Amino acid sequence: MSEIELLYGHGDGKDIAVSKIPLNLEDTSEITLKGAHIFYVLYEMKMSAAESILPPSLHPSIPALFSLTFIRGNNSSIGDFTLAYTGIACRTGIKPRHLVMKAFCDNLKASSILEQRYGFSICPAKVTCKESYDQVHGKIETKDAVIVDMSIGNCIPLVGAGGIIKYSPTLNGCLINDEPTLVQFEANYDFKNVIRGEPAEKIFNSKSLGHEAMTTKYPIAGTYAAVDIHLMPPRFQVSLDKPAEEGGAKKITP
Repeated sequence: MSEIELLYGHGDGKDIAVSKIPLNLEDTSEITLKGAHIFYVLYEMKMSAAESILPPSLHPSIPALFSLTFIRGNNSSIGDFTLAYTGIACRTGIKPRHLVMKAFCDNLKASSILEQRYGFSICPAKVTCKESYDQVHGKIETKDAVIVDMSIGNCIPLVGAGGIIKYSPTLNGCLINDEPTLVQFEANYDFKNVIRGEPAEKIFNSKSLGHEAMTTKYPIAGTYAAVDIHLMPPRFQVSLDKPAEEGGAKKITP
C-alpha cells in the first residue's frame, strides 16, 4: 500500500497579513447578535492558487474553495454594523477553516472589537446586505470604488436538517505575545430560517478582495440565514509554519 500524501500550502507565512493591533485576551464575555443575517457565497478556485497562498501549516480543501461572507448584526454595545470578508478554505489537521484574505466593515466600534478580539484587519467601507422579494444583494464600496456588487437569485428555503449551515471558523493573522500567529474566530449560531440561491455578480474585484486568483468563474451556491450569533472569546491559535499534526494548533494561553 502506498503512503498517503498530504497536501500543504507552500505560501510564505511572512506574506500573510498580520494585524498589529494587540489581541485582547482578557475579554472573556459573550457578545450576542440577536436577529442577525449571514449572506455566504462559495466558489471553486484553482488548487495551485490555493496552495501558493496558504502557509505551510494549513492544508488546502479538496476541491479548492473560497468564500465571501456578509454578517449584518446589532448589539446594544456596538450598534448596527455589517461585516464582509473573503476567505480561502483550508484545514488544520482534519478541521475545516477559512483563512481570511480581506475584511471590511461600516462601523468603527464594531471593527475595533473584532480586531482586538479576533485579529481581523478591517478596512473601512460602506457594506450593505439586503433581502428583496426575489434575491439577496450584497455590496462593498470603499472610498475609491465599488469592489463587490453581487446577489443570489432563484432562492429556495432550506428546512429540517438542511436548514442548518456549517460555517467553517475563520483564521486571522495577528500577534500573540509578540509572535505572528493565526487566531480562530469563535461563534455559535441559532438558526431561524435559511434560503439558498444561485450567485450572480455585477462587480467582483478579486484583487481588492485579497487575491486575483479568487474569481467568480466557478460559483457553487449562496445562502442567506436569519440567525442569532453568539460571539465567544477566542480559544485556539494556529502556527503559520507548523501543521496541527505537528503541534501547530493549540489553546490560547494569555
